[in-house]
Amino acid sequence: MPENKDDSFFKNIFKYIFSRRKFFIYLLILLVVASYAVFGKKGILQRVELEMEVKELRVKLKEEQDKTLILQKEIEDLKTSDKKIEKTAREKYGMVKDGEEIYKIQIDSTK
Repeated sequence: MPENKDDSFFKNIFKYIFSRRKFFIYLLILLVVASYAVFGKKGILQRVELEMEVKELRVKLKEEQDKTLILQKEIEDLKTSDKKIEKTAREKYGMVKDGEEIYKIQIDSTK
């Protein structure tokens, strides 16, 4: 069976690499260093993963800071306004004043 051009090309490259010991050793060292730089603990892939995680955490932090501001404003409103306290007591806890009656209207949604 005749050899393919590509096969002979690669065979020649491998022959050259393996016949030159110094070149082969340097190439091997280069491959080890490059693979460590990419896949090691402080490698490029690890850095990219950590940067993505930092980005996600910053987004979550911003969301939590926004929630905190909203809650702080609500606390301040409750401290300064009796109407706000009354509204919250009525809506969240179903509280009523003495003598008041609550009428609940149910709307039939099937019609």
